[in-house]
Amino acid sequence: MEKDLIKEISNLCGENSSKVVNTLYGEGLLDNNSIRNYLIRKHFDNAIRKDDADLIKNIFMDISEKYNISVRQAQRIVYDHMTKKCQ
Repeated sequence: MEKDLIKEISNLCGENSSKVVNTLYGEGLLDNNSIRNYLIRKHFDNAIRKDDADLIKNIFMDISEKYNISVRQAQRIVYDHMTKKCQ
């Protein structure tokens, strides 16, 4: 997961972003669940933006398999984020 986060941060901030991630880990500001949840939300957002009905239909199953969590847990992570985002 850390490599996926480094890739995402590199897209936003440029190369050598691994230093940023390592610093955040070292300071205790990042944990594996936070990273996983961020990547799940990003995965979901990317799927929605593609506007592919088959992809959207199976998105939670895909997330569940990719991150080794239950479909319900994947739905909850996205739902909790969306409710906070809309408040």
